[in-house]
Amino acid sequence: PTARLLVGATDPIAGGLEGAPKFPNAPIFRLLAWHAARNGDQDARDAVALLLDNLCQGGIYDHLGGGIARYAVDARWLVPHFEKMLYDNAQFLDLLCAAHAFPHAALYRARAEETVGWLLREMLAEGSAFAATLDAESEHEEGKFYVWQAEEIDAALGADAAVFKRAYGVRPQGNWEGKTILHRLASMPYPHPEEAALAVARADLFGLREGRVRPARDDKVLADWNGLMIAALARAAIVFEKPEWLGAATTAFAFVAQALDAGDGLLFHSYRNGQPKHAALLEDYGAMAGAAI
Repeated sequence: PTARLLVGATDPIAGGLEGAPKFPNAPIFRLLAWHAARNGDQDARDAVALLLDNLCQGGIYDHLGGGIARYAVDARWLVPHFEKMLYDNAQFLDLLCAAHAFPHAALYRARAEETVGWLLREMLAEGSAFAATLDAESEHEEGKFYVWQAEEIDAALGADAAVFKRAYGVRPQGNWEGKTILHRLASMPYPHPEEAALAVARADLFGLREGRVRPARDDKVLADWNGLMIAALARAAIVFEKPEWLGAATTAFAFVAQALDAGDGLLFHSYRNGQPKHAALLEDYGAMAGAAI
């Protein structure tokens, strides 16, 4: 009954729960994925797939660097609050694992690989555990690192700009405050017929974006958020056949277990600059136990 009530609360057009702002609410959809697998509920399975399709193709996803933002301010996943949180991405990765055999499996695999790429490239902190967040702002402006003007893309991609702009919704007037948030909501099929060319274009724009002023990073190692990511990364290593991800998960787990050890089987909650702080809470123990399993 709970699963049926939750399916009834979902947005049948854009996925997720109805209304705005729109959060991924991954635990709810993980429950629906479990329910669909156990009971063969096609409506629950469709609700999970619709959410993931729109998360993977919407502006809430970073199409150049991987990973999702914390939430979308609109009802169709176009405009993110640009902050990237470790725990959101852990739950996103875990949900991609749950749906790895769904019809759009190729899309989910691609987003999992890109998100783990972002994680290992930008979020490694002390001891190869994982940092907490990336800010939404750079140069005192929200989203500045991530958005584009059409003429920037024209200049960077030349003759290849036209196909990229069609695929990623780039228009001269922009789609948010006169700028463009890259998205593929209007070109949902994956792979796109021009996917190879789009990959080259994304790499070019990613390189250009790396020259911008980056959002600040909160590099605290939090036991609970690391536990969520370690568990998701270990599961993804199996599901997507990426043994190197399991190595990263194992290394992070060992660091948290040692560096945040408070003695007598207890943990600290956070760690930064060689200093563990604050007694762990129930969620720290729960998430790290899940990671251990």
